[in-house]
Amino acid sequence: MVQKTPLKGRVVAITRPAGQAEEAGALIRAKGGIPYYIPAIEIKPLNNPENLKRFIAELQEGTVDYVALMSTNGVKHLFSAAKALQQTDQLYLGLKKSFVIAVGPKTAEALIETGVHVDMIPQKYSSDGLLEALSDTDIWGKKFRIPRTSNASPILADTLRRLGADVEEIYVYESGLPIDEVLKTKFYEDLSSGYINAILFGSGLSAKNIFKMLTEKASMEQLRQVLTEKVTIVAIGPTTAQALKELEINVDVVPGDYLFDSALDALAQYWAKQ
Repeated sequence: MVQKTPLKGRVVAITRPAGQAEEAGALIRAKGGIPYYIPAIEIKPLNNPENLKRFIAELQEGTVDYVALMSTNGVKHLFSAAKALQQTDQLYLGLKKSFVIAVGPKTAEALIETGVHVDMIPQKYSSDGLLEALSDTDIWGKKFRIPRTSNASPILADTLRRLGADVEEIYVYESGLPIDEVLKTKFYEDLSSGYINAILFGSGLSAKNIFKMLTEKASMEQLRQVLTEKVTIVAIGPTTAQALKELEINVDVVPGDYLFDSALDALAQYWAKQ
């Protein structure tokens, strides 16, 4: 007799950008589920490289104390932008002079694959986890640089500033709203019909963008009703959960580890108890 797989043929929606959800889809299938791809974020390179140029110059001068990479996208677009500026070698050499923090094992893996050392991976893979990891460190007056999307939540930077750090976010890409109208319409129809059993949100921005997309099709009140009655909502991390709560969306599952695989296990456990 074949043992039933944890997700039991249920449909799980992934909100990752197009081209970045295949591994997540494979994990869903491996656990017996059916992946549903609904990109909530469209990744675009930045046109203005001036901040990046200043950042690389600071690194070379050895004046940056900490560099925090929050995602694999941050790593990818940082090096892509440096390559376009023909300053890849300068970036490598400069990073050697800083304490490099990777938020999450995937981010660390991306850095190591490019030949960059990683000095710290917080135990919790989130902005809160990074702050906890530094809680016993005196960061007053220390220079923090955070290469990331221009649409990121300001919470991390604002908190570090309140702790006395010199913080600048180095925007290396933009996270825009997808414009595929056919995709949006189909997603709303599949939600309303009950075809989709769960949605996994990996960031506050993905949550906000999904609802921007859906409010083109229905009112927020109608959407809240559909999601409450028909869908299990999974937030990977407290920042994502908070973004959903601000939208007045009930969060059913928040995994203990802020990883996609852990989120799927937590989802399966949640369903098993129902």
